Amino acid sequence: MKLYMSHTSPFARKVRMTTRLIGLADQVEEICTTFESAELRERNPLGKIPALEAPDITLFDSALICEYLDEQYVEAGGDSLYHGDRDDYYPLLSALALANGITEAAVSTMMETKRTTEHSTYWLERWNTAMETGIRNLDVAVLGTPADMNMAGIAMAACLGYLDFRLGDRNWRAWNPALADWFHEIAQQRWFTDTAPPEGA
Repeated sequence: MKLYMSHTSPFARKVRMTTRLIGLADQVEEICTTFESAELRERNPLGKIPALEAPDITLFDSALICEYLDEQYVEAGGDSLYHGDRDDYYPLLSALALANGITEAAVSTMMETKRTTEHSTYWLERWNTAMETGIRNLDVAVLGTPADMNMAGIAMAACLGYLDFRLGDRNWRAWNPALADWFHEIAQQRWFTDTAPPEGA
């Protein structure tokens, strides 16, 4: 399989952490690309990262790619990262949606601040509110532990890693101290450190 990705994309990082957690990293070739790349647009007409080229299908959108990888893992005898057969299935999906939404707000904030024209105060405030209220309302208990990780936890790890990387002035740890404690442990895991953006990126 081939994963078209960027080292700085939190959505690509979510997929990359997933491959490492479920033992598929050696089966996925990571190809660094850009939004303007013709090879990316051949696989995703929207020109968004990431995109996965598998033997039987080409997929784009990190959520869909992670679901596909999870399916491969389950077929090989692993336990689903989505916990579809457990009581915490819907709380997990809710936390996953929250993590994805916070990430989208963070990426939108970063892109807005990079504009050379006047920034939209309205949208920056709206995205910041989404990030803060989302983090404040996140139930850490749903995210799993290093020994029992799930997709909501993976998505949240990618999200918080991106906040530290691109929006370090956001004091998100004060918004949810329990989440900060959880992330401190997660940030020491090999699957997290191996997917960190390179220095100076």
